[in-house]
Amino acid sequence: MVTTYPPPGLEVGGPLRGVRVLDMSALGPGPFCSMLLADFGAEVISVERPVPPPFDMSEFFARGKRSAVVDLRAARGPEVIARLADRADVLLESNRPGTMERKGLGPDVLCARNPQLIYTRLTGWGQHGPYRHRAGHDINYIGVAGALGVIGTAGSTAPVPPLALLGDIAGGSLFAAFGITMALLERVRTGLGQVIDSAIVDGAALLNTPHLAELSAGRWAGRGQHLLSGIAPFYGAYECADGGYFAVGAIEPKFYAQFLDALGLDDVVPADQLDPACWPELRERAAEIFRNKPRGHWVAVFADIEGCGSPVLELDELAEDAHLRERGTIRAEGDRLAAAPAPRLSRSPGRVGPMPERRGADTRAVLTEAGFTPDEVDGLAATGTILTAD
Repeated sequence: MVTTYPPPGLEVGGPLRGVRVLDMSALGPGPFCSMLLADFGAEVISVERPVPPPFDMSEFFARGKRSAVVDLRAARGPEVIARLADRADVLLESNRPGTMERKGLGPDVLCARNPQLIYTRLTGWGQHGPYRHRAGHDINYIGVAGALGVIGTAGSTAPVPPLALLGDIAGGSLFAAFGITMALLERVRTGLGQVIDSAIVDGAALLNTPHLAELSAGRWAGRGQHLLSGIAPFYGAYECADGGYFAVGAIEPKFYAQFLDALGLDDVVPADQLDPACWPELRERAAEIFRNKPRGHWVAVFADIEGCGSPVLELDELAEDAHLRERGTIRAEGDRLAAAPAPRLSRSPGRVGPMPERRGADTRAVLTEAGFTPDEVDGLAATGTILTAD
């Protein structure tokens, strides 16, 4: 059974229907944030530069958005943005502090013109502090936040960068989207917008809450020594005979006992589960057992028991997984794979919107809706201030 998402028969407008977002961000965190808003019904206008910056991933997160190309370096570029912001509920930008102010587009100006505007500043270091003007990327922000320092594997002292998931996406995009939804809710009561200072370093530090608590309680063992870092034989990934990997998370005693039974380790004493002295030998034995059978074998073995085992799927396997397929979690869009909106809302679920046909496909329409006359649009296009599809 293949489930479409959202299920047929439900309203697909989304809870953010009617919210207009002007996304001026680039690279990854900002565009992913506005994609989340678009998934749940917001009208997102992605304001793009005439030439994309290096390593720009915004096209990966363009679903459900409209594309308008505006050159802020042009003489009338800031005027175009200001007039678009007059009609917006949310403005999202990711420039270094002071950049928007130098263009005359700071929150003091735009929020005075539009008091209901929620002006969202998603940056690495935030709007104040000695690092605010430094260049940086995900690895720098999570490094300073302590989030990188807690990730490592047993037997190695080096931290392991978790791609750009922990900082840019979790510490940046998700917290910015959370801040925007809170500000929208607060605006219902007050009628006023506000400025959101969403720093990736702040979000990543907040994600470290449990480890800070362990440190305060004297229970932090150090990088690569934590129970969940892979040092414990009942929590980690094992290589199988076919080169695939199988993940085990049998932390609780009842799950641990079934994990042992599944591997035929009848001589292992379950009561010794949390004795680190027993871990190296048990991990070696478990690794040897897993290596003797292909991953599919272990999927079948753990399917009907509570041993907390699951396959480690590669990206190109996601669409074929029975669970993900039935929930509609992963879907094919032409030659692309995409994840469905999350979380699932029962009455007003999110939806995966179409991708813009091309950069600047909606520039003319967006400006016309904002009150620009056809002659103004043509004039702006002639000077290179904007790029239109025609």
